[in-house]
Amino acid sequence: MNSGRDKAVIIYNPAAGNHLLHQQLPEIQRILQHSFSTVSVLETKKDIPCRQLVEKACEQAGTIIGAGGDGTIYSIVNAIAGMEERPLFGILPGGTCNDFSRALGMNQNPLEAARQIAQKRFRKVDAGQNNSHYFLNFWGIGLITSVSENIDKDLKEKFGRLSYYWSAAQTLQQWEPFHLELSSPDFQYSGDATMLLIANGPYTGGIRPFFPHANLQDGKLDVLLIKEPSLKLVWEIIQSRITENPPEGDGFFSFQADQLSISATPVQAIDCDGEKEQDTPSVITCLKHHLEVYTGDVPF
Repeated sequence: MNSGRDKAVIIYNPAAGNHLLHQQLPEIQRILQHSFSTVSVLETKKDIPCRQLVEKACEQAGTIIGAGGDGTIYSIVNAIAGMEERPLFGILPGGTCNDFSRALGMNQNPLEAARQIAQKRFRKVDAGQNNSHYFLNFWGIGLITSVSENIDKDLKEKFGRLSYYWSAAQTLQQWEPFHLELSSPDFQYSGDATMLLIANGPYTGGIRPFFPHANLQDGKLDVLLIKEPSLKLVWEIIQSRITENPPEGDGFFSFQADQLSISATPVQAIDCDGEKEQDTPSVITCLKHHLEVYTGDVPF
C-alpha cells in the first residue's frame, strides 16, 4: 500500500440510492483536491469484487473514501480490516440509512460530508469481527434479519427508514422463536430467543433505537437479547434507551462483551451491517481501535 495519506481514492457505487451523491461527485472531487495531493475515483462494478478495487486503490493512496450506502461501506471495510497496514477511511453517505456515517457525525449531504473529510479530523474506532468477516455497525439474528428481508423495496425507496417500522410490525405477527446458545466472559444463556443484536455503533436503520449511547472506542460491543416476540416489549426497550429508565419485565437481557460465542437451532441467517452472507454459528470479537476514520463535526 502507498502510505501517502495525502493521496485519496474514492470508491464510488453508481447504483447507490442517494441521487445527490451522483450529482455532486464532480464537486466533491474538487473540494477534496484542496486537501489531498491527488483524488481519483474508482467505480464499483457487479463483475469486479470490491476487494479487488480496494487493493488497487491501496496501491495508489493511503486514504480510501467509500461513496455509497451501508452495503458499499460493508464491502470496503471487509477488504481493508484484514490488512496489516490499513488505510485511513472516510465515508460519503449515499444510501437510505447510512448508519455508520451517522455514528461518525458525518453530514448526510454528501457535499457537506466531503467538506468534513477535507478538514482531516480522524480517530481510531473499534470494529467487530464475525468469524472471518468484519462489521462496523451491527450483527444480528432472528427478528432483525427477518425485518430487513421483509422490507418492500418500493416502500423503502418511498419512505426510507419508516419502512423498517412497517416491516417490524408485519414480521412480529408471524415470528417463531429459535433456540440460542450464547457464551461470553461474563454472561451465558441457553434458551429460546426472538432476536440477538450485537452493536458497535448506535444506529440501526438510520435511527438510534437500541443503543443510543454505544461507544465506538471502548473496546466493547453492546448486546441485546430478546426472548419473546412482543411489540410491546420492543417498544419498552426503545423507550428505556431514550429515557434511561429500565423497562419492566424479564423478557430481555442487555450487557456488554468483548467476545461472544453463538450457536442457534435451527441455524440462523446473520444480518451483518445490512448484508446477509453468513449463517450461525459465530465467534464475535471486538477489535479495539482497529480502524482510523475521518469524523464529522459532532464528537462521539
